[in-house]
Amino acid sequence: MPVAVKQLTPGQMTQNDFVAEAKLLHRLRHRHLVLLLGVCTVSEPIYIIMELLPNGALNSYLQSENGRQLAFHVLIHFSTQVGLFSRAAVIR
Repeated sequence: MPVAVKQLTPGQMTQNDFVAEAKLLHRLRHRHLVLLLGVCTVSEPIYIIMELLPNGALNSYLQSENGRQLAFHVLIHFSTQVGLFSRAAVIR
């Protein structure tokens, strides 16, 4: 199964914040959210393993030729979904 791997990079965020992100992803289950497959925390570097999306990362997709052709209402829908996810992260 193809996967995406996020590695804790020094200076990017603290180890506690990285683990908190993994815990949040573990609790959030929805068909429109990336699925968390696992977390490697036994030794450094620390990794979060997630499903690999067919079109890659959202920010890269939006900058691609296909992403630039999306209708305005689709972009608004994306932005509301990101806003909902951000609020869920704050509420945790």
